[in-house]
Amino acid sequence: MPMKAIAAKITFLRTEEGGRSQPIPVMNVGCPVYIEGVPELSEHAYDCRLLISKLGKPISPGDVMDQLSIAFLSPDKVIPYLHKGTRLTLWEGKTIACGEVVSLDV
Repeated sequence: MPMKAIAAKITFLRTEEGGRSQPIPVMNVGCPVYIEGVPELSEHAYDCRLLISKLGKPISPGDVMDQLSIAFLSPDKVIPYLHKGTRLTLWEGKTIACGEVVSLDV
């Protein structure tokens, strides 16, 4: 069964801004995501997978991805509350990227 995913425009912080020091390889990478401005989802972060394998190239610090597919491990708990423009923060022991939802159910 395919994963339910959203598309988001995500800006990865440069290393000197506190972002990652290495590119994210071409694979589906897990990380927590914080969802802003949605009271029902503000208690904690949600596990997701960045579907980088769909891009076919690594993501380097400082990159801006206009259509990054993100799948949630608990999509039925998260996706119903999301809408275009919902702000997201990707976390990897620290903030590594920020962005917003551009489309749902991709």
